Amino acid sequence: MHLITPEQSHLLDAINQGAVMLRDSTICHANLCFAEICKTDRDSLVGRSFFDFIIPKHHKRVDRYLTAIPKGAASCSRQKIEFTLQDAGGAESFVEMQATRVSHCDQPAVLCSLTDITQKTKAENKLKRILDSIPEVIMAFDREHSRIESANSATEGLYGLPAEQFIANIFHPIDLVFPEDSAKVQAFYAGLIENEIDRIEYRIVHANGDIRWVRDEGEVVYKEQGLGKIQQVYHFIKDITDRKNDEEKLRINEQKYRRIFENSTDPIYMTRPDGSFVDINHAATSLFGYTDKAHALRGNIVDHFPDAKERHALIAMINEKGTVTDYPTRLKTLTGEIVDVVITAGCRKNRNSGLPETYQVILHDMRTVIERTELETYRRTMGGLSDRLNNLVQAQAMQYGLMSDYIEALKSTEDGPRKDLLLSRLLAKVSDSESSLEDLRVLGEKIRKIYHAPEPPVPVPDGTGGILFELK
Repeated sequence: MHLITPEQSHLLDAINQGAVMLRDSTICHANLCFAEICKTDRDSLVGRSFFDFIIPKHHKRVDRYLTAIPKGAASCSRQKIEFTLQDAGGAESFVEMQATRVSHCDQPAVLCSLTDITQKTKAENKLKRILDSIPEVIMAFDREHSRIESANSATEGLYGLPAEQFIANIFHPIDLVFPEDSAKVQAFYAGLIENEIDRIEYRIVHANGDIRWVRDEGEVVYKEQGLGKIQQVYHFIKDITDRKNDEEKLRINEQKYRRIFENSTDPIYMTRPDGSFVDINHAATSLFGYTDKAHALRGNIVDHFPDAKERHALIAMINEKGTVTDYPTRLKTLTGEIVDVVITAGCRKNRNSGLPETYQVILHDMRTVIERTELETYRRTMGGLSDRLNNLVQAQAMQYGLMSDYIEALKSTEDGPRKDLLLSRLLAKVSDSESSLEDLRVLGEKIRKIYHAPEPPVPVPDGTGGILFELK
């Protein structure tokens, strides 16, 4: 056995850890650091039971630890133990201890080395509370990226399994990946150390069977001045199911509105502020005389206004009011034909700058209305009114659909800025809806007047020597 004589005991005073020599659990020597931990005089410690300074509920655990130290010369416990010491004043401190069998004055003894980890433990507990308050999952893996060493409490909320089962490596995030996404997630984990930082979105299967979407961000952390040695590998895993569901709803709505756009008999187009086309449907392509959509997208709506001042006035009105409804004007086709139309238009602005990004326009070709004779004027006028009514109702239906979507999105999101954005869009659609309803009311009065008290049509020159008839 190692021989530690009383003359050499001063060496123990030179270390900054508590050291205590035990013989049958009785203190036969203690260094100055241990006496400081116990807040008592070192000489008064000799002859006292070591367990006098251990809180009662830890007695059995410490006793089992000391008893389990292998017999034999310089046998050392490979494990460390943590327990609570109580000093002479009753104050408690949390310590970590490792023990070794030695010889003291030619007698078998146990030398215990103790480190006060009270502050360290408090800091770790504080950090754990902070991590547990974070809604996304945080997992720390070992340097080989093979075993999970810690996980916060958000793990149970996301996976439906307690964090302890991941820390014990009973479960691994890969085990809970949706089967169709398993291959790409395994490749992500296998390549993370080489990539050092990476992210992926995939589906998982919750313990209750629900399918959820997550965003997994992995990062390799290296030791400071560690010559490139890995210290830890972290994964930050966030539930993005609501966002994915919102995206899917928007995708479906876009498909629905795309079908309306493409199949509408009314010409519809979208332009940038400079007049270049962003999108255009078949009816508008035919109206302007383009051969196909690709041909139209190389064009510019500016070229279709006979009077540039008319377009400037229309744009100014849209910018000021946000929308215009049934604005009468004249447009020119590629062949030079002048077409009388009414325009219903709106503006989409950049949410950051507030500047116009695109203008969306629905046209109603009035040629079919003004080309008829007196006998057909009433019928065509009614048809025009019906079309206008249909446009307004269709616009109102689309606005209600968008409002419903925004309301559903508001219910499901907890993100403050996103909620504000959705609310702003919803209020804008409510305003549009009120404007459409007012237009419907005005149109209804006109129809009622024509129905109950029709006046004879008024002949007007068509500009080419002929006569057209208009309703008053």
